[in-house]
Order: sequence, then C-alpha cells, then structure tokens
Amino acid sequence: MYLELARRNLGRAKMRSALAVIGILIGVMAIASIGIFSESLKATVMENFQDLANELIVTPAYSQGYLSIDERTVSKLRKIPYAESIIPIKSYTELLDYRGKKVPVNIFGIDYVEELFEVEKGGIRRGEAVAGSKIAERLNLRIGGKIIIKGEEFRISGILKEEGARFDINPNNAILISIEDFGKLKDAEYSKVIVKVESLEYIEAFKKSVDRIINSREEKVSVFELKMIIERIEDVFGQMTIFLMAIAAVSLFVAGVSILNIMLMSTIERTKEIGVMRAIGAYRGTILRIFLTEALILGVAGSIIGGVLSLAGGYAIDMLVLGSAKYIFQASSVLYIVEGILFGIATALVSAAYPAWKASRLEPIEALRYE
Repeated sequence: MYLELARRNLGRAKMRSALAVIGILIGVMAIASIGIFSESLKATVMENFQDLANELIVTPAYSQGYLSIDERTVSKLRKIPYAESIIPIKSYTELLDYRGKKVPVNIFGIDYVEELFEVEKGGIRRGEAVAGSKIAERLNLRIGGKIIIKGEEFRISGILKEEGARFDINPNNAILISIEDFGKLKDAEYSKVIVKVESLEYIEAFKKSVDRIINSREEKVSVFELKMIIERIEDVFGQMTIFLMAIAAVSLFVAGVSILNIMLMSTIERTKEIGVMRAIGAYRGTILRIFLTEALILGVAGSIIGGVLSLAGGYAIDMLVLGSAKYIFQASSVLYIVEGILFGIATALVSAAYPAWKASRLEPIEALRYE
C-alpha cells in the first residue's frame, strides 16, 4: 500500500522527482568512482614496492659518526641467520667520458645485480658495466659501446629496465660495475648493505641479531625496514581516499537538499489531502511512512543507477590518469560501489525525515481548512 501511494505521489511531480534521482545518481557515482580510482592508484603504486617488503637497508650509523660500513661488519652480517641474501654496495659520483662527452654519474659497485634489478637489453658480465635506463637514453649508450671512468675503460654489457621509485638505490641514472672493478676506481668502504630476509616474519629477528652482534658496544649501523614505508604509503592512500570521497560527498549533500525541498513542497501541496487521510482515520505513523517511502524510492533508484555508472566513471578516470584499468575489478571496487549506494539511500532518508515528520504532525481540521 505504502509503495503504491508513494509511486503515485512521485508520478504527480515527475520532473522534480527525476531531478532528485539525477542528483543522487551524480553523488553516488562521484563517491564510488573516486573510491575505485584511489584503490587503482594505490594498487599501481604498491605494485612497485611489494617485492621490497622483505628488504632491509643497513646503513652506517651517521648519528654516531660512522660514514661507511667496513668489510668486517659485512662479514658479520653474512653470518646472521634469517637472511636470504646480503648485497653490499659501494658508491660515489664520478665523471663519465663517452664520445667526447663528460657527464657526472653515480657509480655503484655491486655484485649480484640481477637479484635487485631486471636487465632489459644485453646481459651482466664481470669486468664490464651495466647502464641504467635513463643514463643510457641520455647518452645514447648501446650494448658493446665503451665508456671511460677515471681512466678505466668499461664495455657496456647490459642496460637495465627502468625502475620505479625505490628507497635502496636508484639505478636509472647510474653505471653499475662489480665490487672488484670499483676498487680500481676508488678505495672506499661500503656505503650500504641491502639484506633480503627469507620471510617477513624474520625481519624483527634479524634486527635483534644486528643489535646483539654488531651494535652491542656502540651503534655502528642502522637498519631501515622497507615494510614500514609500504605500510605508511597504504595509510597515506587511505587518508587521501577519505579526503577525495568527502569532496565528492558535497554533490550528495546538494542532492539531499533537493530531496528536502521536494518533500517540503509536496507537504505544502498535499496539505488538504493529508487532512482528508487523517480525518478518515490515518495514523501519524502512516503519513510518516508514506513520505519516507517516497524518499526511499528516489534514493534507491538514484543510488543503484549511480552505482552501476560508477564503474564506467572509475574506468574513465583510470584510463585518463593511469593509462590502464587493470585494477578496476578488484573486490574493493564492489565495496566502494556498495558504500556509495548506501550513502545515497541514507542521504535520501535523512533529507526526507523533517518533511515527513512535519506532514505527520498536521492536524486534520487545520489541514482541511488549508487553501
């Protein structure tokens, strides 16, 4: 009964009802689409970091006056259990001479390059050099080409695939050579050590072992945990998503005001009708439920249509900003669509609460006298 009466009443003002539905539709679509895009953006960024979750960076304890890590400390690190691989790194900046061009470049002395980076062209061989993608593009380096660093000649044996953001080392603008070859250029100790543990659950155990074996008397090294950065990035994206959805919710608020206006106008226009219903025995609760049912119909219609269209909105934003929509069909996308629909329905009901209450409080005699 309530549903039929509500549908009939909304049919009397089709244009106003349609505008209210469109308002809800836009609000729900905005909230869900932004939520879907935020999750896609987070997934895209986290894709570059997930492989680093079990990685630790051991650096000199700069606060204690240590500027490098010596060979003895590296040997102690190798003896600590839980580590899958220990990769010590030496680094400094030097001029690279190639075809008459001299440019400053980061030089990394590192063995087992393939454990950290992916080679796009060529291969990795001892006695030769591997170039980062950006420096190779900048100098037009080719496989087999020769470069000169501090009088030493190196043949380019490989070019690395471009890396995204990293917190250990950035190889894109660097030349990588073996530790042995690095010793020919500069007599230096290690600048850092990258440690890959066997499992995430061993991270704390490894850090405690470092404190016990190496830092027992004084702090010589610091252990930086990349998993903490990943967790922080997830927190930041969560906060960003909430902020963007709050902005999108403004459109839903506007839709709520529209429904409030429609219901108030409907109350005024139907004052005499409400008086007749009250006079023939309709309870206040009956009037209240009729008005709330009208709002529910508007909210459900707008929210469901907006929820369906939000997939198209999320797809469009992903393609425009990220150039890919491969993450759009995550489980989280369904969650944001459901959240948007629920918010839309709730907005409609809350907006109609006062007009419905006002209509239910009309006295029959006064309503019948209304012109």
